[in-house]
Amino acid sequence: MGVISLLGVILLVLLVLVCGKSGLTIFFGLLLNFVLLFITVTLFGLGAPPVLTTILASAVILAVVVFFSAASNRVTRIAYVVSLGVMLILAGLAWLIQFFGNIQGFGNEVGEDIGGFSLLIGVSFGQIVVSILMLSALGAVAEASIAVTSGLFEVADQVPDITPAQLFKDGQEIGGKIIGTALNTLFFGFFGSYLALFIWFVQLKYAPGLLFNDKLFVSEAASVLLSTVGVVATVPLSTWVVSVTLQHEAAQAARKEDH
Repeated sequence: MGVISLLGVILLVLLVLVCGKSGLTIFFGLLLNFVLLFITVTLFGLGAPPVLTTILASAVILAVVVFFSAASNRVTRIAYVVSLGVMLILAGLAWLIQFFGNIQGFGNEVGEDIGGFSLLIGVSFGQIVVSILMLSALGAVAEASIAVTSGLFEVADQVPDITPAQLFKDGQEIGGKIIGTALNTLFFGFFGSYLALFIWFVQLKYAPGLLFNDKLFVSEAASVLLSTVGVVATVPLSTWVVSVTLQHEAAQAARKEDH
């Protein structure tokens, strides 16, 4: 058994022990998303428009992430709608980042590795960057939306007469904790993935200006920042949608009592 297979078995066992039967669903969702990402990349190679393909694939991937979670139905419905809305916003921001940042293509550090290969692959590298930025933010956005939505519904269930203003305040408090955790997760994930590259930068005595303008560094930093923007935008949007939903449910209940 290889290392990856062993880690996968350990993950499955821990998910079942901690989450019960829903752990199997979560693990199956992870495998399904891996297949979806592989299909998405294959479609890129076959000539499908990367940005449009990524938007459609993101809708399916978010559905798997959200609906295969252990949350209740009303939480997953709102979390999915909010996640889709945030992803469309991030698609526009990703295009602006690529356009003004000019971060498409490969950096100088990988020039020797790809020197013997043709770069005329018939795919727009600019659109590929937009796709990468969008796909990198999917998990963080879905996680934040589920966490905020489920937290607010829990508050509303405990305090049925809570006002919309107080609910929004509670949502901001819950979201603030999630944003801080998500930012650190994204940052340390970025730093850990490129630790060897940072050591290489130090050994070659890169000046700070050269480092902060390096294509690899800028592209990864943009990915982390865009994901963080997505998490921050998810908090007030989720809070607003939950508040509107609760008001609608209260109005329906009042109408039933009148009848």
